[in-house]
This record gives sequence, C-alpha cells and structure tokens, in this order.
Amino acid sequence: METIRHMALGCCVISTIAGMIRVFWPENNFAPVINAVLALYILTAALQMIRGTDWKTLTAEIYRLTAYTQQEANVYEEYGREVGLSASVEAIRTVLDQAGVEAAVQIEGETCKVILLHGDDRSRAEAILAESCGTMDYEIVVGGEQP
Repeated sequence: METIRHMALGCCVISTIAGMIRVFWPENNFAPVINAVLALYILTAALQMIRGTDWKTLTAEIYRLTAYTQQEANVYEEYGREVGLSASVEAIRTVLDQAGVEAAVQIEGETCKVILLHGDDRSRAEAILAESCGTMDYEIVVGGEQP
C-alpha cells in the first residue's frame, strides 16, 4: 500500500507539472489525466488512513468522551435542582411575609424548615405552607431569635 501511495504521489507531482504547462500551453488534453491521478492519490491515502487506524483506541476514546459528557450533565442537573430549591424557599419566605407571619425559612436536605418567631402564628403558617408547598416537604419549628 505504501508503494502505491508513493507512486500516486509521483503521478500527482507529474500532473501538477503538467497542469503548470497547461497554464502556459492551453491547447492540450491533460485535464482528465490530472483529475484521475488526483482522485487515485486521494483514494489510496484514504485507504491507508482507514487501514492504519487503531480502532480499539478510537472506540475507547469515544466512550470516554460520552462518559465525561454524562458527568457534566449530572452536574447541571444537580445545579438546576439547587436553584429550584432556592427559588422555592424564597417564594415561601415571600408568601409568609405577605401573610404577616414572621419566620426564617431555610432548606435542609430536601426539607423546607420554617422557624416561626411567634408560636401563635403556627396555624396560619401551616395553612399557608399546605397550600403553597405542593409536594415539597416542610417542617415548622416554633421559637427563634428576632433577626
């Protein structure tokens, strides 16, 4: 295969020279020959590349790239979940403030923890949280220090 490739390269060089002659001597018929030799060289170079490729290493590299992409996707999913939880906590804090319930709201794990400043706000806070939290788990703790 290497010999064929070198012969094709030699033909390309000769055809290039013939092409340069064609520029200065336009009344010749070398164009089809030049195109055929260039096509032959491209074909032999492609066959050499395919034959010399280490397919096992290439396959392993492709699998490694897809695994890396999956890890990055998981990182983005985790970040999206954290942003969603933060937005939920902020919304609950806003709803409680609009209802006149003084409370500190924070997220612990998967649970929204609401620390009420006044114990008599518990029933109102429970009603608001039951309506506002949807499927999010929440915990109400009475007592705390004034912010």
